[in-house]
Amino acid sequence: MKPRILIVSSVVPAQDRGGGSLALHRHFCERQDFEVAVASRWPASDGCGAQFRIRGNWAGAVARRTGLARWAENLNYLSSGVLLPQGLLTFALTWKPDAVFSVADDSHAPIGHRLARRLGVPFVINFQDLFACSNFLPRWQQPFSWAVPHLLKRYRRLQDEADAVFHTCEGMRSWFGAAARGEVLYPLGGFNSIKAVGEAAPPGARLSLVYAGNCYGPYGEMILRLARRLMDHPKWSLVIFAMGNDWRREDVTFFTQAGVYRGYRPFADLTAEFARAGALLTTMSFRPEDRTFMETSFTTKLVDYLACAKPIVAWAPDYSSVGHFAAATGAAILVAQPDEGAVLAALEAAQSDPDRWRLVLAAAAWAAKEEFAPERQHRLFRNRVMELTARS
Repeated sequence: MKPRILIVSSVVPAQDRGGGSLALHRHFCERQDFEVAVASRWPASDGCGAQFRIRGNWAGAVARRTGLARWAENLNYLSSGVLLPQGLLTFALTWKPDAVFSVADDSHAPIGHRLARRLGVPFVINFQDLFACSNFLPRWQQPFSWAVPHLLKRYRRLQDEADAVFHTCEGMRSWFGAAARGEVLYPLGGFNSIKAVGEAAPPGARLSLVYAGNCYGPYGEMILRLARRLMDHPKWSLVIFAMGNDWRREDVTFFTQAGVYRGYRPFADLTAEFARAGALLTTMSFRPEDRTFMETSFTTKLVDYLACAKPIVAWAPDYSSVGHFAAATGAAILVAQPDEGAVLAALEAAQSDPDRWRLVLAAAAWAAKEEFAPERQHRLFRNRVMELTARS
């Protein structure tokens, strides 16, 4: 029998809700190793089986209608896990999970931990991001500065008390210091086969730099500056695929009409766009206030890029997880300066140096077949969870 996993999380298996949800969809829905149910405030993919909607209390609903949404959300964070949401225990007892799984967020993970203890089943936690340190959330969802220390302390307690722990990168595990438990589980890529290593691009060709990712907050600011810089460039053009943005309406209209901003595309459609690209771009913020988040986060799109036989440009600080990845593997061209002109200079230098271009492609192909191979990452996750549920 397949292990029955109840996911209690705000990050749920879905294909159209960001990299974290996409990685869970690949683990739990695209592969048939687990029976899955979901309990969340947010709906999951239809392929997840039974679902339980966690609803907020009446006081929170009133607060949101009266302009106090951020206060209501912060109170929800601080009280999460004190009591189980109404009906959740009955749902879980009826469904009979072998384990409870949570992504370490501020609203659901404490509930998942408490529920697992009430049921007497293992609790599995996946640290994808330090959400309390994120500046990418809508303002109404952002923790107040006075609440952040409590939330970070709770991450450490959840890490200490979970039965199995997964960290999205070495930087996340290092954040826990000497108390770190668990294994590094990189985001699960969508390619199971590696394209042949490509050739260097013709020096005179005009190529597209494709970005598929977040266009909010500091990422949105960086991509917007780069779009302006490359608008009329003779050698490189920028193509952006994103589920949303926080740009001014006139900027969205201008770059949409120019064919630069192309909105959301399902991953299956992006594979063709990656194949046409001259290079692929990933970014991380250079703002000092984002440093902890950049050190502990890891982008799903970077793992997806690896198998595409295209050079990857990592526009990121050298201290970030992506910066460490580029330095350790050689699989990406690291641009460790915040100026968008440095990105252009790196592209032109790589295009005029065929040997370096080929070395980056070969390193990416090696990384895609070895440490970041999707089946290797999924096998690590599957085996650990199956071992845990079998023992319990």
